[in-house]
Amino acid sequence: MNRRWARKRALPAAIGHRKGAENLKKLLPAFIARGITHLTVYALSTENLQERSASELKNIFREIERFAQDEEIFHENKIRLQLFGEIVKFPISTKKVLGNLVEHTKNYRELNLNLALGYGGRDEIVRAVNKFAETGQRATEKNFGKFLDSGDQPDPDLLIRTGGKRRISNFLIWQLAYAELYFTEKMWPQFDEAELEKALKWFQEQKRTFGK
Repeated sequence: MNRRWARKRALPAAIGHRKGAENLKKLLPAFIARGITHLTVYALSTENLQERSASELKNIFREIERFAQDEEIFHENKIRLQLFGEIVKFPISTKKVLGNLVEHTKNYRELNLNLALGYGGRDEIVRAVNKFAETGQRATEKNFGKFLDSGDQPDPDLLIRTGGKRRISNFLIWQLAYAELYFTEKMWPQFDEAELEKALKWFQEQKRTFGK
């Protein structure tokens, strides 16, 4: 998404990734102001790790580090960072700064920000199945769900998909079962507070039945 935004403006992909990260930090207080307590952002997929060039991945990891090293907004707004996905193959420096931010914000609860990095919905379920199998229990939705990356967090109420695409793209496959899906033509670097307000207004107008 960030790369497409940059390409449309004849800019390097690295600029798009930077703009995307900057926009997330800019919008964090807006989410808090609207009473949102859990936010999951799809930052880097398992497919991205396999298909992007080494040079682009290097730029992405640099932006992740830049994002995580700038801790001021997390402390000012009492934002807790958690990670979804697998970062074992990330550069050591990237893993270190992410780990530091997770540790430094672990006691905050104003907003739980989940960054999905090296994340794929199918991969998450496979990892959860393998962990759950070790318990020897009979699976239920409740006890199995605790082994997902989201653990005991509530399922999302709303998915906002930017960039004009109308699919979930292997994101939170289990957790999105009854979420409302909002699609906007705006790409993520363009997504602003006004568009957030528009999405939330649309959500409030939906009649939710949860399959009943």
